[in-house]
Amino acid sequence: MQISRVQSSDLENLRAFAEYTFRAAFQASNDPARFEAYCAQAFSTERFKQELEHPHAQFWFYHEGDTLAAYLKLNFDRHAPELGSTQTVQVERLYVEPAFQGRRIGEKLLDFAQIQAKNVGAAWLWLSVWQENPPALRFYERCGFEIFGTQTDWLVKLKVSTP
Repeated sequence: MQISRVQSSDLENLRAFAEYTFRAAFQASNDPARFEAYCAQAFSTERFKQELEHPHAQFWFYHEGDTLAAYLKLNFDRHAPELGSTQTVQVERLYVEPAFQGRRIGEKLLDFAQIQAKNVGAAWLWLSVWQENPPALRFYERCGFEIFGTQTDWLVKLKVSTP
């Protein structure tokens, strides 16, 4: 197991893996035309370049041996007013390659995210979960997150423990 920060030279690998894992997770449950239109916009090279270069965003790869098994995106500048704190870190994306699901990789990446949040003095780690994805919500609740709000998605949080 190895977690490494995504570099600008990894842009195309990140973009392709992100699109692949997103499609694996959501393509079957969405209208094909709308889904394709969304993917064309959301997974463009230019968009990923902008996200990767954003000064308050970090992407991380998780490898099992030589195989890319998951990726994580953290945002360090996202304020969640419902939490009453500007010291928060958002898990914007966490996707695991389908062949590697069930190996607790998601939990390991959430533990890693919590360490990153602690390192910057954040009070909360939070994310949004699509309301049409109950298995994902159950996963985050098993990892200690609790619902604290709703938009289109459930907003879930985890108090960052202090050392």
